[in-house]
Amino acid sequence: MSEIIAHRGASFDAPENTLESFQLGLEQGADAIECDVRLSRDGELVVIHDPTVERVAKVTRAVADLSVAELQALEVGGWKAAKWNGARIPTLPAVLDLVPAGRRIFIEVKVGQAALPRLKELLAETALSRSQIVMMEFDLETVIAMRSLFPDIEVLWLNDFPRVSPPWKKRRALQDNIKTAKRHGFDGINVQNIAPLDAEAIAECGAQGLLCYCWTVDQPGRAARLLKGGIGGIATNRPGWMREQLGGLVS
Repeated sequence: MSEIIAHRGASFDAPENTLESFQLGLEQGADAIECDVRLSRDGELVVIHDPTVERVAKVTRAVADLSVAELQALEVGGWKAAKWNGARIPTLPAVLDLVPAGRRIFIEVKVGQAALPRLKELLAETALSRSQIVMMEFDLETVIAMRSLFPDIEVLWLNDFPRVSPPWKKRRALQDNIKTAKRHGFDGINVQNIAPLDAEAIAECGAQGLLCYCWTVDQPGRAARLLKGGIGGIATNRPGWMREQLGGLVS
């Protein structure tokens, strides 16, 4: 069965990439949570999407210029709604600790190979099984390094496409990326929600022995077509609502 993945947690309802959002996603029945990680100034992996804290904390500072203590002193929930005042930027270990048995975590590395040594240390320490962890990045060289460094963890290559590109060009690029992922021994690809990602493309991944996922899907009709096409999982900002809309298509 396909997985429902809580994109940055239940980020439609709660402030993204916070413990509150991840916990809510799990409570809403997500099969997995997805988070973004960056390095703090003092070398810790913290969970935040943007290179700066401006959007979530209204402070014009780069994540890489702040220590863990400085980052966690910032309030990052009130921008979403007053009820979330007090939410903080979590460290990756704190998020790993939230994942229960039978659920998974998709970790998107946002800073390339610089994150991998610390990531290796943290994954050696976590109580999670290797099968509960998925790692991914857009940068091809970083994903190649991940494959080498983590042979027993699911490794995905994130694929996005220029918005202005015509569908035929996106389809050709996707076909090329499937071949590249196969050549480098990746476990699969995680593809931006574009029209050329259809049952045919998903089947091509399967024919190459690759898993296929899609982000970000908040339209039930689109999600249903992807699931019927055999997608491995969809990342959505509304995991609980999406599961309700899909009914019997997901367990």
